[in-house]
Amino acid sequence: MDNVRLLMTGLVFLITSSAPVLLHAEELIRHALKVVIQPDKNHLQVEDTITFPESFLAASGRKLHFLLHDGLQPISQTPGVKLNREPARIQNDASQKELPPVPAGFIVSLPTGRQDFVIQYEGRINPPATAQKSDETTDYEVGHISEEGIFLSGAARWVPWFNDDPITFSLEVELPEPWDAVSLGERTRHEHKDGRIETRWESPQPQDEILLLGGRFTEYDRPAGSIQVMAFLRTPNEALAGQYLETGGSYLEMYQNLLGPYLYKKFAMVENFWETGYGMPSLTLLGSSVIRLPFILDSSYPHEILHNWWGNGVFVDYEKGNWSEGLTTYLADHLIQEQRGTAVEYRRATLQKYADYVAERKDFPLTEFRSRHSPATEAVGYGKTMMFFHMLRRRLGDAAFVQTLRTFYRENQFRRATFDDLRAAFAGVAGEDLKNEFVQWVGRAGAPALRVSGARTQVLGTGYLVTMLLEQTQSGLAYRLRVPVAVTMEGREQTYQTTVKLDTKRLGLQLMVPGRPTRIDVDPEFDLFRRLDRDELPPALSQSFGAEKSLFLIPAKADQTSRNGYWKFAESISILRQQSQSGSIEIKLDSEIDALPSDRAVWVLGWENRFFPDIKTALTGYALSATPNGLRIAQTEAIRDGHAIVLTARHPKNSNAPLTWLAVDRPAALPGLARKLPHYGPYSYLVFEGDEPKNILKGRWEVPNSPLSAPVLQPDGRTIPTARAILEPRRALTQ
Repeated sequence: MDNVRLLMTGLVFLITSSAPVLLHAEELIRHALKVVIQPDKNHLQVEDTITFPESFLAASGRKLHFLLHDGLQPISQTPGVKLNREPARIQNDASQKELPPVPAGFIVSLPTGRQDFVIQYEGRINPPATAQKSDETTDYEVGHISEEGIFLSGAARWVPWFNDDPITFSLEVELPEPWDAVSLGERTRHEHKDGRIETRWESPQPQDEILLLGGRFTEYDRPAGSIQVMAFLRTPNEALAGQYLETGGSYLEMYQNLLGPYLYKKFAMVENFWETGYGMPSLTLLGSSVIRLPFILDSSYPHEILHNWWGNGVFVDYEKGNWSEGLTTYLADHLIQEQRGTAVEYRRATLQKYADYVAERKDFPLTEFRSRHSPATEAVGYGKTMMFFHMLRRRLGDAAFVQTLRTFYRENQFRRATFDDLRAAFAGVAGEDLKNEFVQWVGRAGAPALRVSGARTQVLGTGYLVTMLLEQTQSGLAYRLRVPVAVTMEGREQTYQTTVKLDTKRLGLQLMVPGRPTRIDVDPEFDLFRRLDRDELPPALSQSFGAEKSLFLIPAKADQTSRNGYWKFAESISILRQQSQSGSIEIKLDSEIDALPSDRAVWVLGWENRFFPDIKTALTGYALSATPNGLRIAQTEAIRDGHAIVLTARHPKNSNAPLTWLAVDRPAALPGLARKLPHYGPYSYLVFEGDEPKNILKGRWEVPNSPLSAPVLQPDGRTIPTARAILEPRRALTQ
């Protein structure tokens, strides 16, 4: 499930100017649609009055090309208008797979003096025979009308498509009761007539597509100031709807106070008939299972609400890099963690995902990020961009950072904006062009890596002089960094904190501190985007999922049912990984090898696995111990009966070789684990119960010795073992 995904329909905006382009409604194509749908027959009937700006007609010579879903047969009875079908296009199918249908091409000619014409068409948009209710949503996205539900997006080409430019529209829909329709923009009419529902949606704001969603909805709504917060559920549930209405109103208020006015009249949560997490202008489309996950209300839901500022309020020029996902992640997912006091852990998990999934050959600059389609693209496009905005905030300060975003939002509403436009906005506040920062973080692939060594001190006057060597260890050129450094001093509760400029590969650093220094911590709160040293990170599932090579070991001594279940589990994980990344996977019995290899990820499956003792040895020093009925993990008893347990470790001979042990009491839990485990990547250990299975324990191992934490050598040649003192508290960007 891609639960924070911004729906895209393959649009690429080709803009030659670096300045944002304002989209005036009178300069855009406008559609006025009247639609009748019969879900039980997969049928729709459309009348569309299309009005063109004069500049568009002049540029095209009044001979216009458009695409339309191949199952629809258009005609026009507008006087003087000629409509002809273009020769059929051949679909290239080198892989012999069944591909989405190619839209039909048409040419329409308008007589001089006419800026509009009316087109009628009807036909069936059948649910694809290959459609799957899973993460593979492409089949549904190319158009679906059935008793299950209606999903018609721009990708379906159910409305004549002339180019990638945004459009405005009105949409009148007629459906049999108890069906209803939802679209972008504002609902201006909603009536029941003779067993039919008639509804009208209008969007004077520019949109990338015309979206039509339909289902047997139960509607709930509540005002939040001038905004109507709505929920459309496929099964009545007043309590669930109330949660979304209340939470939605709260986040809309928070973001308006933080960034500026919401641009639409409504925000709707619409329950979909397959599992999605889509954010569109003025609504979010979430699957039935998704909306019932307890964490969605404070994770994906505010993320999709915020996209109405970034992505659907200020548009993205995708050709020059998608900045919207990272900024939305920072002001939604990260901000919520910041409000809860867990932002440091969130940033570390973000950097861990980058370390685990993004090898150097998979890396790319932010200017090349369009959308997420793998863990590696997510780690860069979402994670690195998020961290970049965090670094800008740390440099400018909260007040200047927020004011820049408010100004950028106000001045770029319904414009296509780029990273260059963001640079101009932030440079105006910083008083410098910030070119170097944007070049190295936006235009350059990769990340810095840090190392500290040789920390020592001596008494100097009334204070202490600390010296150390700070290095950038990545290959290639040095980054220009502002490195946070914290010094723990003997007998003091608070650390001494400063920021060091590091623009060379090696820097002999000297600091004067007021007390005896005992410990140095470099970037202790993970404020820099960098490639973490493996020893800064706890073992986690993401390292196993991100490995280039993997070996699954099936317990030869298990019963046949368990062996078959583990084998199918391994095959399922293999298929899942092949969909998003390259690499090789082997499946063997544990009896086929003599020792755990140290050059790949190894999944040790089963209580009976002969290498389970190796996993326990690899976790020596962590909060794990055996009990008569199972294991004790971080002070929690995890019994074997009725439970599935997952532990992660690292190979003792190679910290880059992850080890994962997974064992179930009942093989029936394994299919569910194969589906769910990829969503638990940041965690070191997990416990599930039942055949569903349901997670009841999750956590991360403690990191005992970070290589960026160093004891300070005293003048007498000794060190003083010390825990890090308290860091200066931080406030969330907003509450």
